[in-house]
Amino acid sequence: MRRRRVLSAVAGGLLLSPLVATDVTVLRLADPRSGETLGVERVEEGDRFAIHYVHSFDKTPIREVYEVRGEEIVQIREEFKYHAIGLEYTEDEQTREDGFTILHMERRFDSFTVRVAKYTDQSLVIDGEERPLSSYTAEWGSIRFSVERTNHLRYLRYRLETL
Repeated sequence: MRRRRVLSAVAGGLLLSPLVATDVTVLRLADPRSGETLGVERVEEGDRFAIHYVHSFDKTPIREVYEVRGEEIVQIREEFKYHAIGLEYTEDEQTREDGFTILHMERRFDSFTVRVAKYTDQSLVIDGEERPLSSYTAEWGSIRFSVERTNHLRYLRYRLETL
């Protein structure tokens, strides 16, 4: 009986060791107060994701584009049809594409937090899929976005927490 337990433990360890030993990079969405994982996506160096929303006052579409660089998130673009209150403005590093003004930037974050508003139709766009931010937390709740290097086992735990 003892021998069977030892063999089972060794077999289990051999199966789990690659999951613990190998790292993956993830975009983690978490509740900034509790730390609870609200969503997680595997990402690679150079992957991009965006947050799309409608400006609450001017009702114009806005797209913020981010890039994964190591464990940093870098905002590389802000795209809007018309300039509105609260948007960045500069005549430098600005182009026009498909009816949108594109501000090119290099704004670095370890993490950033977004409050999920009721009237702005916010969504996360990653891997060509658009997901409403309200699917991660209640309206007026907040989501902290961060990039983490973690092992496969923790990544799987994050995924299970968010099912």
